[in-house]
Amino acid sequence: MKNLPLIQVPLEQALQKAFENQHFSYKIVEKTITLLPGKANEATQNIQEAQPKSWPLKGTVTDSTNNPLSGVSVHLAGTNKGAITDQNGHFSVFVHQGDMLEFTFIGYRPMQVKVKAPSDYGEGLQITLRQEEATSLNDLVVVGFGRQKKANLTGAVSQISGKDLENRPVSNIGQALQGLMPNVNISIANGSPNTTPSINVRGGTSFSKNSSGNFEIQTGSPYTLVDGIPMDISQVNPEDVATVTVLKDAASSAIYGARAAYGVMLITTKKGRKSEKPVLSYSNDFQWNHPAARPDLLNAYEIQKATNDAYAFTDQSVPTDKQTKLDAIEAYMKDPLHNPAYIMSVAGNDSSSIIWVANQNPYDEAVKNATPMMKHNISLSGGSEKTTYYASASYLGQDGIYKMNTDKFKRYNANFNLSSKITDWFTMEFKTNYYNTEYKQPVYPSGKGGWWRALAQEPGRNINMPLKTPEDAPFGMGGLYTDNILSFMDYGSLDQQNTENLLLAVSPTFQITKDWKIKGDVSYTSNNYRGKTIIPVLDRVETSWLNTDNVYTSPSSVSKTDQHFNQYLINLYSDYSYSTHGHNLYGLVGFNQEWYNYDELNGSGNVMITPEVPVIDQTTGERNASDGASAWAVRGVFYRLTYNYKGKYLLESNGRYDLTSKFPKESRGKFFPSISAGWRISEEPFMASLKPTLNSLKFRGSYGSIGNQNVSNYIYTPSYGTTAKVSQLFDGKRPVGVYPPGLVDPNITWETASTLDFGLDMTLFQKLDVSFDWYNRTTSDILVDGDKYPAVLGAASPTKNSGELKTVGWDLSIGYKDRTSYGLNYSVNFVLSDYQTEITKFDNNPNKLLSTLYVGQKMGEIWGYQSVGIFQNQDQIDKATSQKLINSAVWYPGDMQYANLNGDSVISGGAGTLADHGDRLIIGNSTPRYQFGINSNFSWHNFDLNIFLQGVGKRDAYISDNLFWGAILGATGTREVYENSWTPERPSALYPAYRNASKNVIVQTRYLQNAAYIRLKNLTIGYTLPQAIVHKIGLQRLRFYGAAYNLWQYSKVPDIFDPELLSANYPMIKSLAVGLQVNF
Repeated sequence: MKNLPLIQVPLEQALQKAFENQHFSYKIVEKTITLLPGKANEATQNIQEAQPKSWPLKGTVTDSTNNPLSGVSVHLAGTNKGAITDQNGHFSVFVHQGDMLEFTFIGYRPMQVKVKAPSDYGEGLQITLRQEEATSLNDLVVVGFGRQKKANLTGAVSQISGKDLENRPVSNIGQALQGLMPNVNISIANGSPNTTPSINVRGGTSFSKNSSGNFEIQTGSPYTLVDGIPMDISQVNPEDVATVTVLKDAASSAIYGARAAYGVMLITTKKGRKSEKPVLSYSNDFQWNHPAARPDLLNAYEIQKATNDAYAFTDQSVPTDKQTKLDAIEAYMKDPLHNPAYIMSVAGNDSSSIIWVANQNPYDEAVKNATPMMKHNISLSGGSEKTTYYASASYLGQDGIYKMNTDKFKRYNANFNLSSKITDWFTMEFKTNYYNTEYKQPVYPSGKGGWWRALAQEPGRNINMPLKTPEDAPFGMGGLYTDNILSFMDYGSLDQQNTENLLLAVSPTFQITKDWKIKGDVSYTSNNYRGKTIIPVLDRVETSWLNTDNVYTSPSSVSKTDQHFNQYLINLYSDYSYSTHGHNLYGLVGFNQEWYNYDELNGSGNVMITPEVPVIDQTTGERNASDGASAWAVRGVFYRLTYNYKGKYLLESNGRYDLTSKFPKESRGKFFPSISAGWRISEEPFMASLKPTLNSLKFRGSYGSIGNQNVSNYIYTPSYGTTAKVSQLFDGKRPVGVYPPGLVDPNITWETASTLDFGLDMTLFQKLDVSFDWYNRTTSDILVDGDKYPAVLGAASPTKNSGELKTVGWDLSIGYKDRTSYGLNYSVNFVLSDYQTEITKFDNNPNKLLSTLYVGQKMGEIWGYQSVGIFQNQDQIDKATSQKLINSAVWYPGDMQYANLNGDSVISGGAGTLADHGDRLIIGNSTPRYQFGINSNFSWHNFDLNIFLQGVGKRDAYISDNLFWGAILGATGTREVYENSWTPERPSALYPAYRNASKNVIVQTRYLQNAAYIRLKNLTIGYTLPQAIVHKIGLQRLRFYGAAYNLWQYSKVPDIFDPELLSANYPMIKSLAVGLQVNF
């Protein structure tokens, strides 16, 4: 027996030393060591001949400046075995001769090394990783019908990785994209689980009519394609996304033609990798959603006292019944057990039998403090030498914030991508995607609005009035719903919505030669929507308490909607590349055909036999049915030609000839070309001395035009309308009526968007990336109403191409990434953008009325009066310019005084035109300006941190919401205005006297809000278990994380409003989440 002083050496090395020169040897089979007769060296030699021997390979990984890199993944290709470098860059991994080692590290180029014999590594393996080339210039960027090196791009293109969307506690990809790319403007209407964010690229796009029938500037959405197939962005599972690319200028988008006038969003989904063993991944997160803001409502006593105090502002005495009500409210609030929530009517102005004196908070009654949401995602990917695959499935379940009749949202996604190289020259790709959502919420009868309307109702219908009458109420009216508007939420009405979408696509590729290929896409998409609304009868106690009424819900009703939308697509395109002596040519030509069919069927029935069987067939009242159908198609041929010389001088042209069925045959076809050029001045010999500092600098410019066919179907075709029955009797019957068709313009054609863009891209110190674009986009031939004809004609004027607008703006993107000597890796990306849109032609308003569009108008203009201050006494009122044209009522101390800007004898809005706008002026602009995002990522050892800030640098808003102004507009109010309103004791208060006087809150400078804000949009902290631990439990990767969404914000907007919403609507959501990611 002998002792060997061996410490921390591999087992095989220790055994070889122990059995050296012995008469027996050993054999290792899995975890068992077996002794064998014979000398160790002979037995070992036999074993080595029988099977390859593993041995520990040690080494060090450094960067190009010889600094050690910690956290580098050292992985045996095709296995789940490997190691992570320590703080000194050291690693040790068991290998066999001939193994392939892969070294990967964020921000550095991956590297592969084939293992040689042990004798070749006397001092270990020395690896030097190089940083990724400046601005990832060799990275491929997704463009129309292909990819290009980022270095060769000449258009305005932004791209982010799907990793930027991961681990965010949001329900859809639109929320995750907000603030990540410059001038990709994402607005979120509210915090409802079923809300889909709207996306706009670079500002104003066209005109549209508002609910009042007046034209306004529209901010249209980009054309969105997923793996080359048109698809709604809400149908994409964020976990499936590989890249998101936005083509912003006409030169980049022209190849897509008809629907790409205002940008293109290209989403690619994840795919398997060649020679990759199956990787099963699972991730989840569980989160709690909270309303981001809660209004601080006045209580019943404060509201009634403010009402009573208001009488003194107009030199009146408080009526007896109002004082009695105030006393009763005070008594109830002090002792609700011994004082009823109502009193009997007394002599005075109130004619009701009952007066409510309770103290309710409608927000607390309607809204939960927290609601749950969960997401689960599972995927399987892998591949062989010829076939790759990726499959995923996900589920999202989210409860809304309704406390009564809770709204609920569910989403199911499934995605499958398969690619197989069948021969050396033929590859087939197959894609399928399935999407299904279910949403339910309470529904309100016509004219009653949403639950948030309850917050702004008159106090007698929410603050003072409970949801139901007490059980011991008089007149036998106990336990019934009251006139509280929240009763519509609680009583059982229901709105159900179900959306189901299926995509099937195949894409064959023929590789004719090394440089020439032909590819096709054939896809079918089915979109189905089913909706059902159930409104039972709601009996509510009348204000007299003598009867009940169901005026808003009688008769009961059930209605159903079925909509079907089918999309068919064919693409066929071919590309060819050729290079010689530094000249690089690339050409692509293709054909595109798309068909769309839509049909819907609507039915309704009144008087349900029982709400338990809410089907139209079980109604006994009037039944109605209607349907509709439409179809349209687009066809185009397109091309792309690119040339570059030694990667320095870049030239590209894109174009498309489009045909659309939405216009007459004579004008439905049009050619839309574009051209762009670039100069990589950093590659010139005279810039060589600056190369270590100025690593890359490229100037580029582009100009192009694209047609816009996103208009209504059949606008060029005279269409008859029908009515179910006319009012007159013919032979004792009311026949179906037919409306004559309106007038149409046979020459109607495309709107055209033309964009001029100049930009630069540069990289400094191999760490700092900067990209800037300035653009000018003009949309011409916008569809508007034609010239008005005499009324005796009996028909409206036809639509014609006669409008024009101009949008000028810029985009800025700055990225910085580095690594400290302590092993901290970090990157910071900053995006900033701005635009302004102006009307340059609008013939429909020759007098330039301010109530609609006019030439010279900028999008978002706010017209209002200039505030002087608050009248303090009658003497000031008597000396001031008359304000009777604003409001003919008597003006009192505590009312607003407005400036006389035109010097006449009365304050007014003049003729309401640009030439005569009286005392009004442009006081602000509601367009969000200087939208920005700051996305920061940090990693240290196994910890990672993401901090994402988003906001708007400049925006004006005038809040006219009843909830904000409270009693000034005859509504329930908040403490913000009440405690800062004028009284004789508060002469310098910000707000006017707290009484019902809408004349005091017309649009004016004093109450214009600064709606700029900055928000901590996302905060994620993660920890990945060390591989040494993970491998022991049979996993490849295990990461835990916590995340927060909308955690903090700074804004000067009153706290009751979210700066993104600026209205009393379904509130924005603040979320806290925990989750995990595991790879098997």
